[in-house]
Amino acid sequence: MTSPNSLIRRIATGTWLAATALTIAFPDAAQAGSAAKKDPASAAVLASGAETKKDAETKKDDDHWTVGAGAAWTPKFKGSDDYEIEPVPLVDVKYGRFFARTGDGIGVNVLQTPVFAAGVAVNWMRGYDDDDVPDGVEGADDALSARLFLSARFNGAVATLEATQGVSDTDRGMTVGVGLAYPVHATDRLTLTPSLGVTWANEKFMDGYFGIDGAEASSSGLRSYAPGSGFRDVTLHLSARYRVTDSLSAVGSIGVSHLLDEAANSPLVEERTQPLGLIGLTYSF
Repeated sequence: MTSPNSLIRRIATGTWLAATALTIAFPDAAQAGSAAKKDPASAAVLASGAETKKDAETKKDDDHWTVGAGAAWTPKFKGSDDYEIEPVPLVDVKYGRFFARTGDGIGVNVLQTPVFAAGVAVNWMRGYDDDDVPDGVEGADDALSARLFLSARFNGAVATLEATQGVSDTDRGMTVGVGLAYPVHATDRLTLTPSLGVTWANEKFMDGYFGIDGAEASSSGLRSYAPGSGFRDVTLHLSARYRVTDSLSAVGSIGVSHLLDEAANSPLVEERTQPLGLIGLTYSF
């Protein structure tokens, strides 16, 4: 059964799978490029900073409110061989430069052009509960985090670079992620998007999430482990969005995540390669 605290975490930021699903559910989220598809001339003006009345209307048209709900099948923690089905709120709100989006948090696009978007956001860095890991191992605390991001569109693809740092608990450390997605409009209603992502984590993150100290080793029977910084995982997804009506869409995603290097060698890890899945419905206003 999902605990209240677990549900609150998902309402705040969703799961790491939901972030990918939202790339599909809202392919133009956090991207000013949708304005270029509507009106290339006005998009160029927006990029230059000179704004006419028509340009302002175009920007307003790019604002959107989309909400929904889904169910995600995920491991209890990265490396776990126990899986659970979790409710996932699907939210994508954009008003001017401000946004609130599942997986990306709440933030602002400081730079917003038809090609590039960059900004800052507050998010939630998820840990795991004591009862999710072997007896004697302490859980990893959740933490409020700050996120910096940059995205770029080129030849139909969307590339992203982001860095996330724990703020309320700096011992949670920092991660840096690179991703590439390529939406394919299979039909007027169906969009398929393969995506690939790689995440690096610093020593604080690795030790806080995958490390085993002396006391935990004595209590759990696991060997002590002090990982250093390195690449945490690589993730591959295939996501789909089917537009049932102009407002209602069905979304889904299947994927696989593979732990790397220091993370994969942790005594906590029971499965290095983990399948992921999500289905849901969204409604746009």
